Amino acid sequence: MHLLNCLRTGLAAVALVVSAAGSCLGQATNLARYEEMAVACLSAVPDTARTFRLDAPDAMPYLRAALVSRWQSEGRVIYRPEAPAAEALPWLRYAIEEARVTYAKAPGHRLARTVTLALRYTFTGADGRILRDDRCRDVRADTLRSADRERVETAAFPETQAPPPEAGWVRRYLEPAVITAATAVGIYLFFTLRSDRTNNGG
Repeated sequence: MHLLNCLRTGLAAVALVVSAAGSCLGQATNLARYEEMAVACLSAVPDTARTFRLDAPDAMPYLRAALVSRWQSEGRVIYRPEAPAAEALPWLRYAIEEARVTYAKAPGHRLARTVTLALRYTFTGADGRILRDDRCRDVRADTLRSADRERVETAAFPETQAPPPEAGWVRRYLEPAVITAATAVGIYLFFTLRSDRTNNGG
């Protein structure tokens, strides 16, 4: 019976570790957050257009890839704006107005993460009429472990990176002061005891 209880306890501990690891690995990267927001903003903009041109900026190319993947999964056909076959097609243009990641301190050695994306877009009909001209801005906030900050960033794309929050006043001022004072006391005691031993003939 005791052995059975030990096995149950061990299995429960393993399950907890696996669950925690899965949760950590499942944390979306900042790049993935941007992709989610771009798809939420623009995927429905072409409305009923099944074939159209896409004019996307060179910056953040993964947004274009995520959007094209979404549209293609819906059976739509997307052309580059310079394609000869696309001259008589509707046209979707978008620009990136804001792309930013920020971190703030959160309890339990965690960071409060905020990812912001703002896009300006215009959808023009094949006859040149502007059908939609608008802007969308989305903010996604969650928390992650401080140790996972670098893992959710992508070195190739600066917009996915942000500096960690500054240390609080305790860590910035009090801890260095305590360390300095302790070092000074240690040095003082070392030389005082050494001097006493020398004076006492030790």
